[in-house]
Amino acid sequence: MMLPRTLRAFARRRVRITAMATTDGTFESYGIVGFGHFGRMLAGSLVDHGRVLVCDEHPENVVALADGVESAPLEAVAACDVVVLAVPFSSLEAAIHSVRDHLSPDSVVMDVVSTKTLATELLVNHLPADVNIVAAHPLFGPPSMTHVEQGQHLVVTLARGERAEQLVELLSREFGLDVFRIDPAKHDEAMAYMQALPFFIARALVRLDILGLKDREALALPSFEKLATIAAIEQHHTQQMFDTSQRSNPYAATVRKRFLEILTELDAELDETGVE
Repeated sequence: MMLPRTLRAFARRRVRITAMATTDGTFESYGIVGFGHFGRMLAGSLVDHGRVLVCDEHPENVVALADGVESAPLEAVAACDVVVLAVPFSSLEAAIHSVRDHLSPDSVVMDVVSTKTLATELLVNHLPADVNIVAAHPLFGPPSMTHVEQGQHLVVTLARGERAEQLVELLSREFGLDVFRIDPAKHDEAMAYMQALPFFIARALVRLDILGLKDREALALPSFEKLATIAAIEQHHTQQMFDTSQRSNPYAATVRKRFLEILTELDAELDETGVE
């Protein structure tokens, strides 16, 4: 599989990398592949816990770094104790292939894709069998967030290897995250209703332009304003986020279709009964 052009360029660069992995339950270095909103938030949260190296397939994205966060070639990022693939599902397989040959002994690879069945399969199938893996879905990360906050929820669908378990424990202990473990398929079945369906409805509300209705301030009911809030949040979601929720969740299409069937049934019932 061809890697993105910039990742291939990173892979050709020769740099001296010093492996820093420890095996006593601590981690000295964190590498983040992907410097979008979540990668940036994560980098700023990790600087007090070790060295933080970041890279992105679009180097122009790696700007305005927090104090202690370093831009580095892909090889150096992949040689860290913990390597976080902070990329959407559509880029996950390429990211896995880009780091796999540069991983240090006892390192942990972690993904943060919001759908887990296919993402977990990619990690297991394309990383060496002796690599520690954490397949995770952080249930946080709105655009206004700048740091990981205590009490937020982290779903883990796979923690393979002793070092992976140590990382999950550290995230719970040091960051105060509430860790919930679940099977990848069960996670996605739930997310088809809790993520894919709300995103789908919200995008429809945006296209309906309910936020631009005339006399909204004077006439809006509380129930309408709740819908408006959903639509307003959807405006901050990227196309990649929407596509991930709909296309990489094997259960999303079934839930969408059932929802549309119910809407059709309701509409037909109204046509049949008429005005009373």
